[in-house]
Amino acid sequence: MERWLSKSRVLIGLCAVLLMAALNRQDPMVYGMFLFLAVVSFLGFVLPWLSLRSMTVRLQSTGSSEVVEGAACDLSLWIERSVPWPAFMVDVETEWEWASQRILLRQTLPVVRAGQMPELGRRVLFPCRGSYELVAVRLSSGFPLGLVRAQHSMARPAIALHVLPQAQPVHWPLPWDVTEDPLGELTTRKMGQSFELGMLRPYQQGESVGRVSWRASARVGELVIQHFQHSGSVRLRVVVDVPRAPALGAPDSAGEQAVRLAAGVCDAALANAAQLFLYLHPYAAAVQDRSLVYRALAEALPTDGGLQPIVARVAGDAAPGEQIAVVVAGSMAQDALLSALSPLVGQACGVVVCIALGRNRTSQDAAQADALQRAVAQAGFATFLEAP
Repeated sequence: MERWLSKSRVLIGLCAVLLMAALNRQDPMVYGMFLFLAVVSFLGFVLPWLSLRSMTVRLQSTGSSEVVEGAACDLSLWIERSVPWPAFMVDVETEWEWASQRILLRQTLPVVRAGQMPELGRRVLFPCRGSYELVAVRLSSGFPLGLVRAQHSMARPAIALHVLPQAQPVHWPLPWDVTEDPLGELTTRKMGQSFELGMLRPYQQGESVGRVSWRASARVGELVIQHFQHSGSVRLRVVVDVPRAPALGAPDSAGEQAVRLAAGVCDAALANAAQLFLYLHPYAAAVQDRSLVYRALAEALPTDGGLQPIVARVAGDAAPGEQIAVVVAGSMAQDALLSALSPLVGQACGVVVCIALGRNRTSQDAAQADALQRAVAQAGFATFLEAP
């Protein structure tokens, strides 16, 4: 019986009782009570619809924007009211879509007045990275009595939002060694034939005369050895195991934490003036522009072949002396990871396997990640485990 006792039915019943009492008794007070209750009930049914019909959503700027996950957005999305009376307790629901996933973000505006445009963008928080598109804007209100829940769908503004991953700080375990690069701004420790003179020094007994600078020796009157320097640079190639469903888009999953860890690895490389190569697809070009690294991570989607073809491509592109970072989730299977790392066995490069743990991890998840770290270490690769 309780399900039949809703607010609207109770008010309609009270109005009917008061109307019958007013007609039977011919009492002006009872009739006034009926009119008051009828007007309040009518406003309770009609006012929510009238409040929403006089609102429009305006977009100050079009195109795409960027925001870091968990930070307040600045979408320049405004609610405008055209009638003079205010609206109270308006619920705004925005629906966003990315990678076949939909996110509903709700917020409540206490009051919306005419002539004032409350901004919605600064109150929206995205919990996970992605390239989102606004697909729907819905307004709802039940003020003042909550008898009905009026809903109104607004015209959809064209908004594309890139939610960048929040980088996890990383302390890189290996020294940043310099590898040969003809266009590099650094120099290697290797001596030999090159195109840039490094230094001159006196000849030592027993050294090869092929390295004697005869012009410099003629000027000083003794044998002078010429040293040439090799141009080089610090290079890091980063491979990320992009999560799949259901971990894709789940902010607390280990797969999404691996993307945040990859962003931290990229930041550590760029902070040490390293050349960065980010691989997210086995056939697409590696991302080298530091301004596009975060956006590439935000838009990253899993590939059909998984991690192994990307690692095989990196193994073919890497030169001796470079460093390779493979970022995976702690929930990855040991056999799959060791099989993916097989192209890097015997490479004259420093390989580091970065393992990420999820935010809401259990003891079983931690034990699985520890076992994965031990298996990678036994295979001969450097590794470290990071938790948020």
